[in-house]
Amino acid sequence: METVRHALETAREHGFAEVEIVHDTGRFSATLLPAVKSLKASSSTEGEDAVEAPALRIESGYVGYYQPYQEALQVGKEVHQGSVVAVIASLGIANDVESKVSGEIFEVCVEPSQAVEYGQLLALVRPK
Repeated sequence: METVRHALETAREHGFAEVEIVHDTGRFSATLLPAVKSLKASSSTEGEDAVEAPALRIESGYVGYYQPYQEALQVGKEVHQGSVVAVIASLGIANDVESKVSGEIFEVCVEPSQAVEYGQLLALVRPK
């Protein structure tokens, strides 16, 4: 467990997004959430630092091939909790992926027709 803690701390210190440890008895992997600066509130005064907020994630709930849904996953687009943002084609069935978060997309992590795994990151969202 100490090795895992050390690997995670080192990854955060150096700005890595993923950690993977392979040992003959097992495997550990983690994806770290990046911190994003939120926009300053209109009531804030000059010289105040922006508050750090964690990025929200849209992940695949299926194994299959990512297909865009009405251009929902685009940088700058706003998404709402419960809205369909992507389709994952799996065994010939089109499965809708609903957003579990609300906010503005600031990074799309998949390409059309790309194979995706269960839980794979599709996009990062800045909360509003």
